[in-house]
Amino acid sequence: MDRDSLKLGLSLMLLAVTPVVTFMSFDLRQEKAQKKDPEVSYTKDIVPIIQKHCISCHSSDEERPSELYMDTYEMLMKGGRHGKCISPGNAKESILYQKIQPDPPFGRWMPPPKKLKLTPEQVDLFRLWIDQGATNN
Repeated sequence: MDRDSLKLGLSLMLLAVTPVVTFMSFDLRQEKAQKKDPEVSYTKDIVPIIQKHCISCHSSDEERPSELYMDTYEMLMKGGRHGKCISPGNAKESILYQKIQPDPPFGRWMPPPKKLKLTPEQVDLFRLWIDQGATNN
């Protein structure tokens, strides 16, 4: 097979493969768009977790060193002694999200020992809610 025939064969093969690769790429982008995270509701998803795992220590009825009270959305968003605990749109920068992870940047992992820890799914709900803007929905 001469060089020109080889070039022609490779060019034809490339022309045949390009539409398939383009279609596959489009299909993967479309599939990723369909797997969008569900919207997390403060009232339906976050409040039950706070009530089960947090409010016994972070209630305005209890005086705590952190001064973080979670009785209401407004109290939660106000934060505590360490400042605002939620950075809407950025879970990784939010103190609350950091504290419910093992090895937080300061203090203890929350909830404290002898308290029921959050499940990975519950932690992920907090992450999604904060990343989605931490709205009072």
